[in-house]
Amino acid sequence: MQSAFVTGATGFIGRHLVAGLLDRGVAVRALVRSPAKAGHLLCEGVEIVAGSLADVDGWRTKLSGCDAVFHAAGLVAARRHRELHDVNAAAVGRLADACAAVHMPPALVHISSLAAGGPAPREAAREEADPPRPVSAYGASKLAGEQLLASRAGRLPITVVRPGIVFGPHETSVAAMFQAVQWTRLHLTMGFRSPPLSLVSVADLIPLVVAAADQGERLPADGAASPGTGIYHAVDDREFPTHGEFGRRIARAIGVTTLVMPLPVPIAWPVAAAIEAFWNLRGQPSIVSPDKLREATVSSWAASAAQARRDLGFCPRVSLDERLAETAAWLRGHGGL
Repeated sequence: MQSAFVTGATGFIGRHLVAGLLDRGVAVRALVRSPAKAGHLLCEGVEIVAGSLADVDGWRTKLSGCDAVFHAAGLVAARRHRELHDVNAAAVGRLADACAAVHMPPALVHISSLAAGGPAPREAAREEADPPRPVSAYGASKLAGEQLLASRAGRLPITVVRPGIVFGPHETSVAAMFQAVQWTRLHLTMGFRSPPLSLVSVADLIPLVVAAADQGERLPADGAASPGTGIYHAVDDREFPTHGEFGRRIARAIGVTTLVMPLPVPIAWPVAAAIEAFWNLRGQPSIVSPDKLREATVSSWAASAAQARRDLGFCPRVSLDERLAETAAWLRGHGGL
């Protein structure tokens, strides 16, 4: 791979992906909605492309000559479910159409989410071939994006990567958990049954995503391949800490103790709805909402990464606790703790 196009380049995963590609000597064209927020991308090897996925015609010529396109843009939360579908589904189809129109279509790697597949369907880790059953509007929107790609798989090579919970430098949601534990010594869980989680450090995610472009299986063009073909879970499946245990591990990384406090689900629902309504009135989406509560109260998010190990050589380099310690050190060094 000599050149790549990255959407969502100013986001958490996108900025790490750009850096990872540059480290491999890959020239990058970075799609950004606001060039004013892309100062960290102004370096040799990066071409800033101003635009959005709502206006593909304004920059589609920049796809020409790229060996791969990495779609890292997306919405995790929105004020209306329609916004999730517009960004996580409809825009994905538009991007695929633009890639397919290039004389030599690039490989398209779509960074989706484990939420698109849904929770583990049995007393085992979810596999890519398991039928998708998302439990949230967010997960449904990510699955809809994947389905739009599957309908275009005969026109260009496409691979889907489904990360679990991604953490590391510049991330905000898990960082908020670090801060809550640091400041309150409390870690709230939704209900008394804390589900096992699938986690991955962004430092381990990026090599998997790049390998997916170079050597990953592609979504089948005719639907005749085995279920799950062209889809990869991106999770550290050596362990699946529960949400409660994750809080304790965060506390250990910070060097404090914490009390894990379950919030009864009947209380959690109105609390989540009230928090969402507050932020919606302020014109902002809320990461705490009934939609996210549906994800937090499933039986398990455990997922297998065997397919990524087999095809992409995926192998997290260090343990979860070491990655959490690295994240705590970064937050502390940047005023986050």
